[in-house]
This record gives sequence, C-alpha cells and structure tokens, in this order.
Amino acid sequence: MMTCLLILFISHGCAQESAIKKKKVFSGSETPFTMKVGDEFVLTLESNPTTGYQWQVADKLDGKIVRLISSEYKAPDTKLVGAGGNEVWTFRAEGRGKTAINLIYVRPWEKDTPPAKTATVTIVVD
Repeated sequence: MMTCLLILFISHGCAQESAIKKKKVFSGSETPFTMKVGDEFVLTLESNPTTGYQWQVADKLDGKIVRLISSEYKAPDTKLVGAGGNEVWTFRAEGRGKTAINLIYVRPWEKDTPPAKTATVTIVVD
C-alpha cells in the first residue's frame, strides 16, 4: 500500500532544487510510473525526524533498473518546534524493466516493531 507518498517528479537530467520545481507531477493513482533510461525522478514523503522516525528503503533495489542517487530531509518553512517536513529521495532509471521501490517509515532502533507507514511505487523503464 502507498501511504504518505506526496509527489513523484519525473525529468531528464539533473535533479537540482531549481529543476525539481519544474518537473512533471504524478499522483499515486497513476502508478506504475513509466520513464526512459537515464530519467531521474524524485519521491517526496512526509517526515518528522523529531519523532525518531525516518524513511528507509525496505528491500534491496534492482540496480539494473533503478539506482538511488540521494536522499535528504527538507525542513518545513516554519519556526514551529517539532513541525514535520519532507524526505526527498532521488533515483535514476538505469535500464529497461519493471521494479518496485518499497519504503518504510521506522525508528531505526526499534528492530521488532512494524513500520508506522509504508510507500510502494512501481517503476517501469522503457
């Protein structure tokens, strides 16, 4: 199930902050997301590290199809203490095929606790 997946951006080329704002936006109902080899895409998920939770890749990525480029936390534009922001995950389509990206929202030290949230995105690379 996909929960808390806010936005998936697709573009060709560099995934810099200024470029992210110009990328095409897809809703979760449009999965699977189809792209070309070499496309970079960004998953943005709600996150609040003040609670101890963070997003992690749940299953090993199929590196022949998709590769993780980077992930970073973007704080909200507020001075409210404890306000949540977003985790931004940038991936690159490496080769043709179909794969799933499974993310879990967990407290890393709680080993036997189920994730608070999950997000699954199916990617098809032509």
